[in-house]
Amino acid sequence: MFGAFLRGVKPAVMNRVIGWGRAARLLSLLIAIGLTACQTPSGKREQSPQSDAASAAQPVKLGDMTGEVVYEGQRRTYHLYTPKSYRFDRPLPLVLAFHGYGSQGKDLANGSGFNDIAEQKGFMVVYPDGIDRRWNPLNKFLTGVDDVGFVPALIDHIKRVRAIDSRRVYAAGVSNGGFLVQRLACESSFQIAAFASVVATLPSQLQGSCKPQAPSPMLMINGTDDRKVPWQGGNLSYGSILSVPRTIDFWQRHNNCPASVQVKQLTGGRVEVARYANCQGGSEVELVTLKGVGHVWPRGGSGPTQLLNGSEEIWSFFERHRLRQG
Repeated sequence: MFGAFLRGVKPAVMNRVIGWGRAARLLSLLIAIGLTACQTPSGKREQSPQSDAASAAQPVKLGDMTGEVVYEGQRRTYHLYTPKSYRFDRPLPLVLAFHGYGSQGKDLANGSGFNDIAEQKGFMVVYPDGIDRRWNPLNKFLTGVDDVGFVPALIDHIKRVRAIDSRRVYAAGVSNGGFLVQRLACESSFQIAAFASVVATLPSQLQGSCKPQAPSPMLMINGTDDRKVPWQGGNLSYGSILSVPRTIDFWQRHNNCPASVQVKQLTGGRVEVARYANCQGGSEVELVTLKGVGHVWPRGGSGPTQLLNGSEEIWSFFERHRLRQG
């Protein structure tokens, strides 16, 4: 503003009116005032608003880090793994990984091997911590904690600190965290591209109310000798759950999958993979059966107790799915 005014006054005119010495002093004063007027109160040049991706352009810590977000007045903590290949101008997929009852996010990070896969394949993993080391997959009024509502808030928070591919956000969980993933498949198929539950099934209370807005690609990994989440389901100390076959049937019907199933045997027949492909919207349903195995997250191994690597199988499943645009 002041610069435009000075450009319209000729030096000769100014000299005649107020004298050259005074004009020079006034010129210096006006320039100083003009510079001050173009600055913020703190003295720093005003910055234009930044987008989420631009904010993520700031230096970030690669590898492991911890963070927190406040939701409904409660401080919620998480562990985040960012691979070395991360760049702010190249958004990466995000996997939400939910721990089991009595555990924490860091325990699942250490026990699942997901970080190794994330580093190899180029995606991020966030391991949130449940309040009192547990998740509420049912009604908020049961525990006073709204974990279903917390998840989209967490996704939005991570988008503000990292460049995330919004079409490639996924959810995986084990045991109590797996029950939450089953609930998220009912509620969040518009925001989460695919789901994987390990040693969990669909809580019976959700069977009638679960009406996803879009197909929900679902992978389940269950052991036939699981005593905490029995293969046959039933009324248990922590609630009623569907059997593994009934849960698979539920998602097969919801996703309008063909009746035909592709079955393959692995590791000498100890692992069976049954896949219902070509479902509505390109979705699918897959069941990994761990024969004679209990309540575990499979980590591969070797010899007579060898199983498939659960984290690798989950990422292989996730890689095949992304949200449709529009």
